[in-house]
Amino acid sequence: MTGTTTGTRPLLIYVHVPFCSSKCHFCDWVTEIPTSELLLRPADVPRRAYIDALCREIRERGAELSDLGYRPAIMYWGGGTASILAEHEIARIGEALHEVFDMSRPLDEATIECSPESLTLAKLAAFRDVGFRRWSSGVQSFDERRLRRLGRSHDATQARHAVHLAAEAGFEDRSIDLICGLPGEDLDEVEASVRAALELPVTHVALYPYRPAHGTVLRRQVTRGTTAMLRAEQKKAYARAAGLLTEAGLPEYAMSHFGHHRCLSDLAYFQLRMDWVGFGSGATSLIGGEYLAHRRGFLTAYNRDPLRFDERYPAASPAIAARFLYQSLTTFEGASRSLWRERTGTELDEVLALGPCRHLLGFLERVADVHSDEEGVRLGRDQIPDAFIDLQFAGIAGTGGAEPQAAALLG
Repeated sequence: MTGTTTGTRPLLIYVHVPFCSSKCHFCDWVTEIPTSELLLRPADVPRRAYIDALCREIRERGAELSDLGYRPAIMYWGGGTASILAEHEIARIGEALHEVFDMSRPLDEATIECSPESLTLAKLAAFRDVGFRRWSSGVQSFDERRLRRLGRSHDATQARHAVHLAAEAGFEDRSIDLICGLPGEDLDEVEASVRAALELPVTHVALYPYRPAHGTVLRRQVTRGTTAMLRAEQKKAYARAAGLLTEAGLPEYAMSHFGHHRCLSDLAYFQLRMDWVGFGSGATSLIGGEYLAHRRGFLTAYNRDPLRFDERYPAASPAIAARFLYQSLTTFEGASRSLWRERTGTELDEVLALGPCRHLLGFLERVADVHSDEEGVRLGRDQIPDAFIDLQFAGIAGTGGAEPQAAALLG
């Protein structure tokens, strides 16, 4: 890592919690995690070792970053399930962060990611003590049968209660995640979940079209014979849900993101607005033009040596650049030439010439208008959802050419 000592380099701090209450049927993140590790409890020895290793990485790597002139601007704890942490674990991690980073100035944003079944007021108060002011929860649906099919540990009543708990705990910005276009989900069910969300004191909704990720239980329900129908239904579902959200006063500012208060952590990550450091097993970092990662599913190795990265690539390399490009193009502003130059040290046009990026753009050019100018590259704003829904299903369709290669960028 290289840098300066000016103390003016903004940094996104991400803390990863690789534990959950259940192994959800739609989630591709957990496919590589042994269930025995995913469901670890606070008293279990490997989990206690993980908290020790995580705090060690925060202290040692955090001190290095502070010496290089980085200052925290945004903080996000996610997972997995960040809210599965016990209060004493929350306090330990928070103390480690405050020891090495100057948290005396208010952060631009600090988000804690929660799951409804693991919330209590005492836990939310502990998160507030660390410095969190924004709350986000993976609700996914308000349909009871759908929640069971998804393998979620909470029910709709708990989801509603969680939003009210967050408000009671003093979180002024409250976001929930919903999934639309699931197999077997009709428009009435989509609309009912969105309307249920709008009855709650939420300030932001993240609406994600279902992605048939390889290795998940739900993916097995998607075959080549049903792909075209599911894709068409998903486009209708997203359009219906997006219309309801915007009509209710939550404007869309990027694909899947609705609200007056933009999620700064997502935009910083998607648009490469600043460097970020990811602490924990399964976390990634972008520091000084390098992509660094701890591989998920290797908890024991992380606990043994939390300072060793499993992956290290130049940010503008073929292995990484296409992922960043994909994320950038889901935003209305698209990929910024200046931000790409600043984050990767490489001109955007050089990155676009890489094979994986050419494949991605080649696919998108067939389904949407791709605009390129002195500011950067972007898709037609109204075409973004349909284009990326098409991309999500391209690899399953088996049509050959660039489609499977582009879809492979999704993991």
